[in-house]
Amino acid sequence: MNLSEEQMKKLMKNASKKTGVDVNKMKNAAESGKLDDFIGQNLSSDASQKLKSVLTDKNAAEKLLSSPEAKELLKNLLKG
Repeated sequence: MNLSEEQMKKLMKNASKKTGVDVNKMKNAAESGKLDDFIGQNLSSDASQKLKSVLTDKNAAEKLLSSPEAKELLKNLLKG
């Protein structure tokens, strides 16, 4: 699934609103190589561990993103 720039901005805005995590700060942390620090400071230890597990396993990430639940979540976040 390829998202347009406008869809990506809307997705990030809605994800930030619904999770309470500033997605722009997360993106900046990832780009600067400080994603681990950001995750540790902004997510529970359980959520942090699960996210790191998915991020380090390409097959797990692809499986997660292709799940019906992930597709529905993206659809809902894009609706706003």
